[in-house]
Amino acid sequence: MPWNTANLLVAAVLLCVFPSFGGSPSFQNSGNDPNARTLTFKAASNQPTFTLHISARGQQGIVYVLDGSGSQLQTLTCPLDPSQTEAVSQQFVERFAAEDLDLDGNLDLRGTRSFGAKWALDYVWLFDPQNHNFYQDSQSEQMEHLSNLTVDAKRQRVISYSIGPANPLWDEYRIEHSGKDRPYWPRLIPVESCFIDTGAVDVSSEALTKFTLVVTRYASGRPVVERHPITAEDKPRPDALCGWLSHR
Repeated sequence: MPWNTANLLVAAVLLCVFPSFGGSPSFQNSGNDPNARTLTFKAASNQPTFTLHISARGQQGIVYVLDGSGSQLQTLTCPLDPSQTEAVSQQFVERFAAEDLDLDGNLDLRGTRSFGAKWALDYVWLFDPQNHNFYQDSQSEQMEHLSNLTVDAKRQRVISYSIGPANPLWDEYRIEHSGKDRPYWPRLIPVESCFIDTGAVDVSSEALTKFTLVVTRYASGRPVVERHPITAEDKPRPDALCGWLSHR
């Protein structure tokens, strides 16, 4: 299987495992300002309506949170990468999204704070359904360090990934919620990780079967590593380990 074919398969699997959020709230541009947008939405069906005014000024992304009557409730700020201020300011506004990131059924907020051609790091605000506001804690801070942050709601996983071209990687986490056995803040716990070990080979000219799938599982908090040479019989499956290949 040549690598250009494998690239198509990677794209197909990413669409299955990391679905687009077409059902997320839609945005409107704010007047003639290309660097400002407005979003009106509910974090959940039983929550009040919020209107967000999203913009960027200098090295800071700014989100004004208004209630249904137009009264300002919060001002959320995001420090932007100072090495790419103009570009990341535009990305913060254009890619700002409301998604359920902590898998509690409520929409949270994310805005790009730094990015490259194949990766992005987001600033995250989680929604508090009791106090009806957006906040940050140690869990949101963990999410902010995950490249290409996404969620798999069906499998209750938070996912970080890179698409290569060398050594494409997937990391999967579960959320340990606070409760009787953990009275304080929730956190992300590593579940498994996998990458296709391409070494120093030029992946654009090699067959996928030249490489090895490296899988790390975290059993009782300790990493257990397995290596699986990829064969011609291995097929991409969205429900396979790390969403990539079914292997023996």
